[in-house]
Amino acid sequence: MRPSVLVTRATFPDIADRLREHFELEDNPEDTIWSPAELMLRLQGKQGAISTDTEPIAAALLDACPMLKAVYNVGVGYNNVDVVACTTRRRSPETVYAPAAIDVFVIVAAGANMPDFGRFEIAQGGLADLAPEKRTP
Repeated sequence: MRPSVLVTRATFPDIADRLREHFELEDNPEDTIWSPAELMLRLQGKQGAISTDTEPIAAALLDACPMLKAVYNVGVGYNNVDVVACTTRRRSPETVYAPAAIDVFVIVAAGANMPDFGRFEIAQGGLADLAPEKRTP
């Protein structure tokens, strides 16, 4: 079974198509800003989320979505993401800058076991070992 991912805001159709090659994807082509309750509902059963600064990723959300392993905030900054909550729950909070966000997410979210990486290791290429073809059982 492929990992399930939520893209919280509208993205280009070719990017969504590329993500669908690797994930069960729920996207938001209407670009609706969801309430925290709606976001929590949509994240149920998802292993990954690509979010923006309009979605607060807080401890209560993480607790309600125990399958969520990777949270990627596309844009500048990450003050909408509770990094401490992600870290203590062994989630992988990262801030990346589009369009590199999509490429990195495809590599990272495909990994079943998310190691505790720092926020800036993406820029240093530290997540490449999580690609499915490079993982060892």
